[in-house]
Amino acid sequence: MSCYTFSLAHAKDDAQLRERMASDWIEGATAISLRREPSYFSASRLQGDKVQVIIGRDTVTGRVVATAARSITTVVLNGSPQRAALLSDIRVDRAHRGRGLAMQLLRALRTLDSTDPLPTHALVYDDNEVALRSLTAKRAGMPQWKQFGGLTVLALRLGKRRPELELDGVELRRAHANELPAVVHFLNAHRKGNWAPLLDVADFEPGGRCDTLQARDFFVAVKGGNPCAVIAAWDQSSLRQAHVERYSRPLAWMRPAYNAYAWVRGRARLPAHGQALPYLYLAFIAVEHHDTSICAALLRYTHNRLAEGPWLYALAALNNDDPLLPVFSAYPAAHSAVRLYEVDFETRADTTDAPSPDSRSCVEFALT
Repeated sequence: MSCYTFSLAHAKDDAQLRERMASDWIEGATAISLRREPSYFSASRLQGDKVQVIIGRDTVTGRVVATAARSITTVVLNGSPQRAALLSDIRVDRAHRGRGLAMQLLRALRTLDSTDPLPTHALVYDDNEVALRSLTAKRAGMPQWKQFGGLTVLALRLGKRRPELELDGVELRRAHANELPAVVHFLNAHRKGNWAPLLDVADFEPGGRCDTLQARDFFVAVKGGNPCAVIAAWDQSSLRQAHVERYSRPLAWMRPAYNAYAWVRGRARLPAHGQALPYLYLAFIAVEHHDTSICAALLRYTHNRLAEGPWLYALAALNNDDPLLPVFSAYPAAHSAVRLYEVDFETRADTTDAPSPDSRSCVEFALT
């Protein structure tokens, strides 16, 4: 019978961590795997400035069979900058499930939190019944998972342009290189909800967590010489990818015909089994006064430029109560629901810095 040891991962474990990511499929009508190639740790900088990865190793085979990551960065909580943690990549090899490994990972995370207590949050897909059952159930000695909201994740289908939407006095365009500081300032000023990342221009410089996002990847609406709306189109495929492992039977049947049509029209094609799905994120969405008309015009402008690119989908995630959500929902898209949790390890002596449950959240999905 297997026994397990738990420790913090190091660079030498990178290959096994990547193998673990590739092996754990997200099941559904279409099965996908979320991968981090060519380097697990390099991709992890997206999630935080400091990343601690716990690995559970089978002592018989020496293989990594369980993982959990704790990423630390600065976010906004109750209107002020604060260090906080994100829990992610909690995975257990299918062959080793039902042996209490998830609980042991949570105990190890609790130990990390006890040495550096921080407000902690996590995201769980609504249809991930295994994770919801094993992580959020109330058990003695385990952290409390308190849901504080939810996201609607839309995979907007690209490829077909729509008529542009023009507004008097509003210019729609890509940001210029010298405008990055102004864009960062605008985002920090208009994304003040709990868990919003606090951005700095240095984040976009080589080695920064957003260094794969360039100024020209930001689409901006400009009014009176100043930005009034921002949407970033962020292709993270050089760091992490989603691979199609199995199509649903209807989609597998129609894939050859669709790809022939896409080839004729010069559009992105559905990948073969095991290949990467061409997609990007619509990230850092901010609109002054939540103006839906400006948002609609900028989204249309962004969509039409991306339709000319190599992507099948643009992934956008908004709070369920976001007034801008109907603007994005007007596009053909696949929908997913994500639950947002605060994870309380009960190790903070002072809880005055805990996020207010009444405050609106602003989790950036592209950084999770």
